[in-house]
Amino acid sequence: MRQEDRLIINEIREMVKVLIEENERLANTISELKEEQKKLQEEIRIQNIVLNSLPFRHEILN
Repeated sequence: MRQEDRLIINEIREMVKVLIEENERLANTISELKEEQKKLQEEIRIQNIVLNSLPFRHEILN
């Protein structure tokens, strides 16, 4: 194998390594966002329960 071919293969390996690391970072970010979304959905659910339990909710909405 020529020296030039080895250099190209090494460059490709480095690029793949960077892509794998970025993919892992993005996967972690997605997991964090999903957790945050679950928390926000639960908070909204609780706020809706409270709002719907108010006897004067009709006045608030109007």
